[in-house]
Amino acid sequence: MDALINGEKQIRCAIYTRKSTEEGLEQEYNTLDAQRDSCEAYIQSQISRGWKILPTHYDDGGFTGANTERPAYNRLVADIKANLVDMVVVYKVDRLSRSLGDFANIMGLFEKYQVGFVSVTQYFDTSSSIGRMTLNILITFAQFEREMISERIKDKIARSRQKGKYMGGQPVLGYDVVDKKLIVNSDEQYQIQKIFEFYVNGKSLNDVVKTINEYGWTTKQWITKKGKLWGGRKFNKQLLYKILKNPLYIGKISHYDKIYEGEHEAIIPDILFEKVQSLLKENRATNNTKDQTRTPSMLRGILYCSACGSRMVVSYTKKKNKKYTYYTCLNVVKNGRSVCKNKSVPTHKLNNFVVRHLSKISTDPVFLHQFIDEYEKQRLVEIDNSIEEHKGLIVKLSSLQVEKRRLEDESNYLNADVIITIQEQITTITNRLHYITSKKKILETSNLNAGDITVILSKFFPIWDNLITDEQNAVLDKLFEQIFWNSGTESLDFNFSPLGIQLLQNKKVKEYENHTQN
Repeated sequence: MDALINGEKQIRCAIYTRKSTEEGLEQEYNTLDAQRDSCEAYIQSQISRGWKILPTHYDDGGFTGANTERPAYNRLVADIKANLVDMVVVYKVDRLSRSLGDFANIMGLFEKYQVGFVSVTQYFDTSSSIGRMTLNILITFAQFEREMISERIKDKIARSRQKGKYMGGQPVLGYDVVDKKLIVNSDEQYQIQKIFEFYVNGKSLNDVVKTINEYGWTTKQWITKKGKLWGGRKFNKQLLYKILKNPLYIGKISHYDKIYEGEHEAIIPDILFEKVQSLLKENRATNNTKDQTRTPSMLRGILYCSACGSRMVVSYTKKKNKKYTYYTCLNVVKNGRSVCKNKSVPTHKLNNFVVRHLSKISTDPVFLHQFIDEYEKQRLVEIDNSIEEHKGLIVKLSSLQVEKRRLEDESNYLNADVIITIQEQITTITNRLHYITSKKKILETSNLNAGDITVILSKFFPIWDNLITDEQNAVLDKLFEQIFWNSGTESLDFNFSPLGIQLLQNKKVKEYENHTQN
């Protein structure tokens, strides 16, 4: 533990400070400064024992003690491992950690590198068994306190909603939040009433969306605590559906699967709301039946409209009891022919064209080498895109983690729903990061040649006609990222899938499917 400085044994003391939120750190003298002053005063009182203050500042402002993802803490650990620190001094135990598991690891690290530890407001000697026991008791209570706060927040939310109280979250169209209560906004109240009337009077979700967007109505717009303008989006089916299902508009409060009488004024009569719910249920059942009888499509999910970029889906007409199927722009299906001029095309025409195209790749040497050149270009583009997406996801993930820790440390029950939403986003981004990493690794090791392509395609053409449509679609889905149809020139533009082709070669289709499902 001791170091020789100027011929005398001295104990090099590193001061570590932490604050969970960034609030107040901009002040000339903040809590980190106060913590350091207390630690410095204590070290000065131990000069006779050879204690010496290290000039390096280890300050973590805006970082939770629930984990060790902290820059200054990590610098401190690095200096300990480099034998630059003999003693770690903190103002209070929970400044170093509020997790018993993490604290045990930290103490193990200190013991390994013979580093002492002192909390100036809870003094104990970690070199003795009694001191270590006291330390463990203190950190156990710190963790227990944090978990109890979380449980109290959840219980308080549940009890408050049972009493019909508004518990925060994003403001909703139709109401303003005044003194933590929902107050009817007269202008928005009219919009909500008309939205419900439009739907109950026979308009579909798509028709209602089109109508209210033509009126220029938007989702709720408000100013955040940080002064940022939020909301004000155009409506889509999902946002509209959320409004039509919200019991808030009949004066009720929901909490998970339970509904309670609310303190706020209703906007919609109960009878109108129930009629809308009945129609939504009826229409959903009809749509589910349609989905179950949906015509199989060889190019499902990979065929796109070159004019507007929308997916192309299978539509059909019947003449004299005979069914004719077409690939039609989804934008046209939803919003009418006026929004896109790209014409529909018989499904068999495009299916046959794509199969002939693949057959030509495997039999025509010139076409095959053109395919490989294009494949290589798109492979490099995919690698670059993966790198950029990975960078963006890392930044987003870090931002969400910081915000989650800040909200947790505020111990405010109004934050609970927001924390749950942020955790869901963190999980989604984490899964996506795993997929991107795996995808990039496969693409970087990919090195297809003419022989590889020929072998891949030769596996399927002898049995192609024996495959069912969904099996044909599964193969094409691996070979192509997107296929664009242009009715003006009656041509197709192919965007190959380097990852899918490589996986077909490596026989790792299952692995790829598992990643995409996550």
